[in-house]
Amino acid sequence: MALAIEYDVSPEGVIELVGLINAVEEDGTDPDGDAWLAWRRAHEDGGLGCVLVPPADLARMEATEDPDELRAIVEDVILADRRAKEVPS
Repeated sequence: MALAIEYDVSPEGVIELVGLINAVEEDGTDPDGDAWLAWRRAHEDGGLGCVLVPPADLARMEATEDPDELRAIVEDVILADRRAKEVPS
């Protein structure tokens, strides 16, 4: 399963979760979500506001029933994505 997180960042730096997206095609193709991510990068913000959830984090998300832990995992994934995409000034 491939899960993508889509998010927005305001000019003030506030991050807002837009959605959690099952990035696997309906017919089961693209199990890693790579085609979805390529499509998403071709639109809007060039993919700056989306990230595929790493398999280890996805396993943690699926294993928890604690909403606070789930929120923390999503936050960690988004913040790691933002750090990776920051352009040094």
